[in-house]
Amino acid sequence: MDPSQNPRSPVGYLLRPCRKRSELAACQEIQRRIWGYAEHELYPLRLFVNLVRVSGHVLGAFTVADELVGFVAAMPAWHGKQRYFHSLALGVMPGHENRGLGRALKLAQRDLALSEGVDCIEWTFDPLRAKNANLNINRLGAIVKRYEPDCYGQVESCFQQGLPSDRLVAEWQLCSPRVTRALASQPARDPGRKAAGEIEIPAAIDDWIKQDPENARKVQTRVREEFQRCFAQDLTVTGFVLNTKSAYYLLDSHEN
Repeated sequence: MDPSQNPRSPVGYLLRPCRKRSELAACQEIQRRIWGYAEHELYPLRLFVNLVRVSGHVLGAFTVADELVGFVAAMPAWHGKQRYFHSLALGVMPGHENRGLGRALKLAQRDLALSEGVDCIEWTFDPLRAKNANLNINRLGAIVKRYEPDCYGQVESCFQQGLPSDRLVAEWQLCSPRVTRALASQPARDPGRKAAGEIEIPAAIDDWIKQDPENARKVQTRVREEFQRCFAQDLTVTGFVLNTKSAYYLLDSHEN
């Protein structure tokens, strides 16, 4: 399906590939606005240009005035001979959040991948970011089997705030039963199933970082150790629970 004709596009927006150099350059400004990256942390224009040239993609969310307010970008990758997409970034500009654009961009990315015969997309995300975890695991149906401590080294952004850049690796098996359920707004994971493991994180880590950065670092270390222990036992993240005061990952011994 052509992403520009995606029927899931939120009202008032158009999802389509970024084709012009000016549109690709606008992805840099979005990075500045959302993540507050230092200049050397930004994905440069030449990367976006080359993604389009080498069978990657940059999909944009445009307003009716043709203003780019969000994007998702991915590069082609392989596990042995199996091709997949590694998604580099997903971002929606302030003032346009909570309108379903992030999920819509991922669904457009899924449509594009399937049209090219690719059935898996992976990306990394901060394990302490509850909102992202909820989107990735519950609303998209991704699973997680890998934890990468300090994945990118020191990252200068308004979100990292000096903490190590620990990341989980989301695996989105695009045609799996759990993804089909999630995209139909059904629980990806059987809600009656007893979890083999649970890992709690703060519901709002930014408050912890601002008020008590040392404690935030201790929380990150504890979460890292718990994930590493669970993954060493071949457990998989299959669910996520988000409340106003707490949040936690659910892990199972087998993914169906």
